[in-house]
Amino acid sequence: MIRFSELVSALSPTQYAELALVLFVLVFVGVAFRHGGKRRATEHAEAAQLPLADDTGWVSKGARR
Repeated sequence: MIRFSELVSALSPTQYAELALVLFVLVFVGVAFRHGGKRRATEHAEAAQLPLADDTGWVSKGARR
């Protein structure tokens, strides 16, 4: 079995950049998939109204004070 240090030392700078890009794309797709869609439409609509809400007495359904 190859050791992690041997694997890392064998990578070139180009391969590090490619690995970082692949990891970024995977995380981006995961976040977009998790927060996109119709399931969270009501939550996003509530969050969109937060800057317009008065500071007195308005609390979101899931928020605690």
